[in-house]
Amino acid sequence: MRIPVVLCASLLTAAFGIVGCSTSDEVVTTKQDNDLVVESYQAADFLMSQVPWLKEDRGPLLVATFVDVNALENSSALGRIVAEQVSSRFAQQGFSVIEMKLRNNIFIRQNGGEFVLSRDVRELSQTHNASAVLAGTYAVGRRSVYVSARLIRAADSLVLSGYDYSLPIGPDTRALLASQ
Repeated sequence: MRIPVVLCASLLTAAFGIVGCSTSDEVVTTKQDNDLVVESYQAADFLMSQVPWLKEDRGPLLVATFVDVNALENSSALGRIVAEQVSSRFAQQGFSVIEMKLRNNIFIRQNGGEFVLSRDVRELSQTHNASAVLAGTYAVGRRSVYVSARLIRAADSLVLSGYDYSLPIGPDTRALLASQ
């Protein structure tokens, strides 16, 4: 027996409609992830566009892992990969990049509501003759992760450039946040 095409379409629509609804009549949707590489490269490109003289300065750029804004000593796979991707873009554009992995050091600390470079980072930047430090934070919301990236002058913690963006929490982002 052949089922008419219209009936098949109606049955499929009904089946998917049932799967897509919860018991509270709220539609359940799965957010899709943005392309993290594209987002990270856009952040880097914007940061670079604000400080064109930095490339000619020839001083290395130190890169710190992006950290949880609520616990600056903590990060996740998301914070590490965003820092890696942003620093890759800087390197692709001819910057000298020195990587710092998050260990027990706090790369930025809160001082009266402001984020400043820790003494350790200032000493590292002097050792490497670094012009700036790439640092960032992220905050996890219900549906999005809010990322803030900054280029900070190593000598005095002056923010040279900043870029803020959000990422929808899709399955990949959720997995990266869960990985410590």
